[in-house]
Amino acid sequence: MSNIDNELRNQINVGAYYLAQKNFTYDKLCYMLAERQLRAQRDELFNQDSRKREKAAEIFFTSPPYDVLCWLISELDILIKLGKI
Repeated sequence: MSNIDNELRNQINVGAYYLAQKNFTYDKLCYMLAERQLRAQRDELFNQDSRKREKAAEIFFTSPPYDVLCWLISELDILIKLGKI
């Protein structure tokens, strides 16, 4: 693994830690992840609340752990910010 990969992973871990410290509800994290996934997938309906709620429900019912939600949100935030998605 390259230093860039390690640096990126460290940034994601730090972002996930700070996100977890904000104590968002599980539902809110599912919604936040849904927003980012739809944007990353370039879903034509990514801006519609009904599509976000539908995607958030899909995520909710797969029951990912709280820390995994935080990590995935942080990962997408950083990749979007860096223009990799």
